[in-house]
Amino acid sequence: DIINVAAHRLSTGAIEQAISSHPQVTEVAVVSLPDHMKGHVPFAFIAISDPPPNLLKELNEKVRESIGPIATLSGFIASPGIIPRTRSGKTLRRVLKEILENAVEGDFDKEVNVPATVEDASVVERAKAAVKEYFTKGEGAKIKAKL
Repeated sequence: DIINVAAHRLSTGAIEQAISSHPQVTEVAVVSLPDHMKGHVPFAFIAISDPPPNLLKELNEKVRESIGPIATLSGFIASPGIIPRTRSGKTLRRVLKEILENAVEGDFDKEVNVPATVEDASVVERAKAAVKEYFTKGEGAKIKAKL
C-alpha cells in the first residue's frame, strides 16, 4: 500500500518496518489519515498494552531515520487486539482506513465493509471503539479540529 503525503509516495510496509524496530512494538498496521495540508498522513494502529508516554516521539525518530523527514506519523492508537486480519494472516488495512475516515467525518457508528474472510469480526468492533475513544477523548480531538 502507498500513502500520498504532500506529493511524496510512502510505503506503509516501510513505515511499519521502521515502527516494528521499536523494542516494545510487536504488531503494527499503518494507514492513511486525511489531512487538510498534506492530503494524507500516516497513522498507526499498534498492538501494545501499556505504551510509554513519549512513544510517538520515539516512533517518529525511527521512521524519519529509516525513510526521511516527510514520513512522520500524525498519531497512533495503541491497544492489544485492534488489528483485523484475514484467516490467511493479511492485515485488513482497508477496514482500518475506512474506520478512520468515518471517524474524521464524525460518523463513529457507520457500518464498515468487512470481508467474509476476516478471522475475528470482534476485532473490527474493538478497533472502532478504540478509534471513537481516540477522536472523542484522546489526541484525535486535536487532529479532528484541524480538519
